[in-house]
This record gives sequence, C-alpha cells and structure tokens, in this order.
Amino acid sequence: IRQVDTLFSFEGGIPCATNIMAIGDPGVGKTSMLLDILASIQKQDRKCLFISAEMGRKQMYKYTQRFKHFGTDTKDLIEQVLDLGFDCVLIDSMAEVVDGVRDDNNWDRKTAEAWLVDTCVRNNKGENKENKFTSFLLIQQVTKAGEFVGSNKLKHMTDALLEMRRRSDRDGGDSYMSFQKNRNGKVEQELSFELSNSKITYGFITGKED
Repeated sequence: IRQVDTLFSFEGGIPCATNIMAIGDPGVGKTSMLLDILASIQKQDRKCLFISAEMGRKQMYKYTQRFKHFGTDTKDLIEQVLDLGFDCVLIDSMAEVVDGVRDDNNWDRKTAEAWLVDTCVRNNKGENKENKFTSFLLIQQVTKAGEFVGSNKLKHMTDALLEMRRRSDRDGGDSYMSFQKNRNGKVEQELSFELSNSKITYGFITGKED
C-alpha cells in the first residue's frame, strides 16, 4: 500500500461507493494526481472511467457522431456511459459538467447541481447495468481566494473533502494534500507530492494524529 492510499482511508485506498471531492490551487496537479490514483485502481482489475468536461460542443458533436448510440448532450451522454457500470469514476470538473448540463437543458444551476448529485448517488447504490457500486473522484473549482465553488448540497453529498495546496517559496514551495473532511480516513494530515515528466512522487504523512 502506498502512502497516498493510507491517507484516503484507514483500510487503504478508496472505499466502495464513496464520493471524494478535490479542490486546490490552480496548476497544483489535481488532475494528474487523481489520474494517478485512478490508474492504480485500474491495475487492480477494476473498471474505471475519466470524464473530462473540457470537451466543447464541437468535440461533443464529433464524439456522438462516432458513437451514435449515446445521447447528444452532456446529460444524456454522462447518464448512458455511467449506466455501463464502473468501480471508480473521475470527473474533471464538477463546475464544468454543471455548466454543460445547464446550457444543454436550459436549467438553472440549482437544478443542474441536483441532477449531478442524484446521478452520483444512484451509481453509489449500484443502479446501473453492471450493479457496480461506483465511487466518484470529483474535482471542483475554487475562487481566487481558494474557496469552494458551488452549493452546500454538493458539499454534503461527499464523504471526503481533499485539498491540494502549494506552499509559498518562503515556506519551501512544495505541494501537499490534506483531507479537511473524511468519513473513512485521516483528517488534517499532510502528504507532500511532486510531479515530474514521468511520475508522481509522494512524501511522508505529517500533522494531526487521529
């Protein structure tokens, strides 16, 4: 078990049917780090999916022309793909998914956020073709002040809130992650990490003991 696995849960790794939200400083490595986690899960013969909401309308059109059995908008596409059943899904980012669903359906933000919450919870419960009890890694945007973007409903549906930060040059300039909320593992303990061209190197866990 890697150091990062022990940070996510007491048993090591991401528990089944949980929702973990990740926020952090721009460019700190949120996507790279969580893709590394997703890759390690897939190596355990578990079915994983990465949803990038950066796909624009032009790319979405090309995709749905290639795979005509999928829906033609963000909501339909996500619902139909998730119905195939996955052990773990990484969404990057929640805010962009919500915005895409709003635009496609002329919904307000509250309705789009409720749809996203319901979709995650439904798959947590195994309500898909494979009866997979899906766990979600959910990247969310933050304000310039580093505050969470979105409603309390998004916060409450998560089992854990992971922050990724970069220290100032005066304090060492390193990057680290820490759970501020975690129903299944450690909180307020910091794990440093470093991104290179070919790998992510994790340091040691320091901070508050449970």
